[in-house]
Amino acid sequence: MADDKNTANTSPFPEGYQPQSRRERREMEEYAARIAAEKAAAEKAATEQSAAENAGTEKVATDKATPWAASEGATGASDATGATESDAKSTSESISASTSEVVASAEASAASAGAAASSAAAASSATTSSAAKDAKKSAAAKKSESEEATDEENAADVETTKDFSEMTPRERRKAKRAEQAELTYSQAQEEGRLGEWLWVQAREGGTVILYALVIAFLVKTFLLRGFYIPSGSMEQTLQVNDRVFINVAGSYFNEPKRGDVIVFKDSQGWIPSTQKTSNPLKDGLSFVGILPDTSSNYLVKRVIGTPGDVVESDGTGKIKVNGVEITEPYLYPGNQPSEVPFKVTVPAGKYFVMGDHRSNSADSRYHISDGTAFISKDDVQGNVFVVAWPLNHFGLLQDESSVFSSVPEPTSTPSE
Repeated sequence: MADDKNTANTSPFPEGYQPQSRRERREMEEYAARIAAEKAAAEKAATEQSAAENAGTEKVATDKATPWAASEGATGASDATGATESDAKSTSESISASTSEVVASAEASAASAGAAASSAAAASSATTSSAAKDAKKSAAAKKSESEEATDEENAADVETTKDFSEMTPRERRKAKRAEQAELTYSQAQEEGRLGEWLWVQAREGGTVILYALVIAFLVKTFLLRGFYIPSGSMEQTLQVNDRVFINVAGSYFNEPKRGDVIVFKDSQGWIPSTQKTSNPLKDGLSFVGILPDTSSNYLVKRVIGTPGDVVESDGTGKIKVNGVEITEPYLYPGNQPSEVPFKVTVPAGKYFVMGDHRSNSADSRYHISDGTAFISKDDVQGNVFVVAWPLNHFGLLQDESSVFSSVPEPTSTPSE
């Protein structure tokens, strides 16, 4: 009973406590098994010690009873002989002496047996005590290993031995989520908790999707953004149905330069309204960055003139920038630099753009008359730097700034 009392006093689980998770249930079972093993070892030791003491007591009692039986036998023999009184006296004295010797021998044997029994009992007690100590050490070692494993698990999960009613609402939520996270499909079937299991899976899956959307949105907004090429106005540099990426981060720190291929928002209505299409699902996925932008709200062209530049063509020869003719190797095969004569000065904060497939590009040249020829810096989304799909078109765009290496800087400050 002392062991039971000590166990109750040292138990980490209050009486009547119900485990809040499978981990707690496992700890309670291990604790109960450890206590049962210690009790069994103690009972076995006590039984062996009692058996040894009983064996020693019986041997002493037997040895003490033997001399008296020998004495009675000797007396009967003396009566049966009918010898003379002197002979009887002599015989009696002889028997008495023999009896004394036997008694002394019996007492010595009894003392020796008692000492042997005490020694055996002491040895048995020492053996039992050693076995009990070994069992306790083994149990303590197992307990230490179990506690170390539990401590490691506690570093990731919130574990508590408090009664559920004593927890704060936050601790209850954490304990409940920790228990739900360990719930398996087979266990849910056995315990009739399939609905709870499905909810946990949906919640975790939704969390992963939400994180993916947030990351995609951040990447699309601040790093890279994908676009779809629907027309051939930039052939051969970009093909119809190509998927390209623009460098969004670079547009925050650098301004477009001559020769860059840029994507810009059609804020001036270059695209006829009849050609604009909309798909809410695709638009939503494009907005968060999951799909490349396939809407009709963006255009892709090459920068020919920057703020202050004078760009001109007589309609038969090469393009001139600030009075210097340029040779453009990226033009679509067989196309003239421009079949439309024009001369413009690019305003501050604006850009003059043209497609590489000049005969198939309604670019800045065709919007001079309506005053929408120039692209605002605020509408520029970024520079195209790579064709990502299809794989047979995959590659980085060449830097064509060398085409304009001989072009001087503007001689006058650009006007607004």
